[in-house]
Amino acid sequence: MNQWLNPIKGKVLLIDDEAVVREIGCEMLEALGIRCIPASNGEEGIEIYRQNKDAVELVILDIEMPGISGDKVYNILKEIEPNLKILLISGYAKGYLEATFFKKKLDPSIFMPKPFQLEQLSLKLKSLIPA
Repeated sequence: MNQWLNPIKGKVLLIDDEAVVREIGCEMLEALGIRCIPASNGEEGIEIYRQNKDAVELVILDIEMPGISGDKVYNILKEIEPNLKILLISGYAKGYLEATFFKKKLDPSIFMPKPFQLEQLSLKLKSLIPA
């Protein structure tokens, strides 16, 4: 069995405005042994996190969303819990996000380009969620 297929335990909040990304993302997470809580926008994601913050190990967050954009959701979540691990996902390149949204360099360990494969997701989660 490939090492990336070893089950990961935990609960992940997936915030993305695209239903197909939420659906496939949750299926991938569940295949890895992770419970997925989907949220369709930033406001919903923030509220779900507030209600489940003791159980959520990681937030997977899209950046480009209507309403509250992902960079603002990121900052709000970090205000609620400064040690929260957040994996940023986007169809845009990391450099574009750094220049346009964050105005600073992002640690490559917290970014994953869309679309992504199960193996990529597994390896990224193993680096972010403690065993």
